[in-house]
Amino acid sequence: MTESADALKHLLRHRALLSPLRYPGGKRRLVPYIASALVANDLRPGLFAEPYAGGASVSLELLHAKLVDRIGISDSDPMVAAFWETVFEDADWLCRKIETVPVDLETWRRLKQGRYTARRSLALACLFLNRTSFNGSLNHRAGPIGGQKQESDYSLDCRFPRERLIKRVRACEALASRVDFVKCEDAGRVMAYARKRALEEGWTIFFYLDPPFWAKSDRLYRLSFQKWQHEELAESLLWFHDPWLLSYDPAPEVEELYGEHRDVKSAKIELFYAAARRSAGHELVITNLDKLPEETRLWRTESERAASREVAAK
Repeated sequence: MTESADALKHLLRHRALLSPLRYPGGKRRLVPYIASALVANDLRPGLFAEPYAGGASVSLELLHAKLVDRIGISDSDPMVAAFWETVFEDADWLCRKIETVPVDLETWRRLKQGRYTARRSLALACLFLNRTSFNGSLNHRAGPIGGQKQESDYSLDCRFPRERLIKRVRACEALASRVDFVKCEDAGRVMAYARKRALEEGWTIFFYLDPPFWAKSDRLYRLSFQKWQHEELAESLLWFHDPWLLSYDPAPEVEELYGEHRDVKSAKIELFYAAARRSAGHELVITNLDKLPEETRLWRTESERAASREVAAK
């Protein structure tokens, strides 16, 4: 696994910001941990399947770093699924729209109120509303950055850097040949399809699952999870033999769902430290892998960053 170990080292030193989406609960900070877990378990998946794709940062970075051979992504939200289909199949059109779409309240309201079914329309609405709404949320309650009167210090277009977004779309498009599928289906059907694809092609498979948060799900996403859906997912995964890793907000209810099963390991990951609040942001990782990385603090102080740069330079 020397090749994967080398790829991991490169990923840790040279992170690639690929996803054009700002996503509530985005998991980009978890990428080094998940990459380390794959290497620790001598896994290089032929197919890395992500049934709750959202911003898809994990799949994209692992694919870009060549720690997985190909990816398959899905999201039950038609807007999100249409966006990724367009990125990988119709990037020229999307980039032209990014260059020319007016970033103003009139456009925001039109796209917010639209009832679209065409892929291109859904894709543009997804990207535009994601980049111009508070916290990147597509939820119907989410308002525009800067408010309806645009009297805030932040304007509607402050998260819509056209050139940078085009660059990210093009970087994702460059990976399209290694994207096996993009779907808009519930997780169970996607997992069954991914297993069928892997079996047909003789690929090894790995599932990364990042379902909607247990807490405040109805305020963050267009399509949230009910209690029974969390319970159904837990029940299905506890009898799942393919390797999988699940990330969640660290709600007591989630720990209870998975805590009693002997074949499951878990870790609480510290993703960042908010100095102003003197508190850490955590993520709960649950998996059927044999090994988990020992390092669970994924943020570093400035002095630690400087020391790391010195080591890398030697």
